[in-house]
Amino acid sequence: MTNSKDVVVTGVSNGIGWGTTKVLVSKGFRVFGSVRKQADADRLQSEFGNAFVPFIMDITDADAVHQAAQKVGSMTGDRNLVGLVNNAGIVVIGPLLSLKPSEYKRQLEVNIVPPAAS
Repeated sequence: MTNSKDVVVTGVSNGIGWGTTKVLVSKGFRVFGSVRKQADADRLQSEFGNAFVPFIMDITDADAVHQAAQKVGSMTGDRNLVGLVNNAGIVVIGPLLSLKPSEYKRQLEVNIVPPAAS
């Protein structure tokens, strides 16, 4: 895929990330996608073929994100990414006042810190 248009999408195992990946692959993009489980990586690789490159990582793990970025760089060579979709996130359900501080902190750590640091 030396002439591919490359995009990184986080959180591609289902929902918006999966839909984004499906559209991008159908338009000729190569998608580097993050998932947290090997089963999801295998399923998506089977579904999208060589146009999908899975990364198994938690976006809150800075070392894993760094390793994934290095692998993307080695696979894209001198080409630039044409996009980054920071889709991965979690929802902690409930009114803010009833959430444990640790639950709210976890939501912020997943949804705000990694995209701001990328």
